[in-house]
Amino acid sequence: MEPDREEDVGQLLSAEEVLILLKELLISYLEELKDACEPGENSFLYGEQTAYTECLEYIRLWDRAAEHGLDFDIEERYPL
Repeated sequence: MEPDREEDVGQLLSAEEVLILLKELLISYLEELKDACEPGENSFLYGEQTAYTECLEYIRLWDRAAEHGLDFDIEERYPL
């Protein structure tokens, strides 16, 4: 599900809403990159994938992450 970023521009959101939005955005980007290339094939895409994965891993430290769908092994689903 692609988050509707235009709708959220200019609005003040709670920390929880921001984390949910970021989680959805990062997962969306990682899904797009999932089959984009093999590791080492395109270093820019690999760098993007690495950065998105790391950000998602930090969001997973949130005490309510599992309640919002981050109850899986990120590196298993999006291997680097």
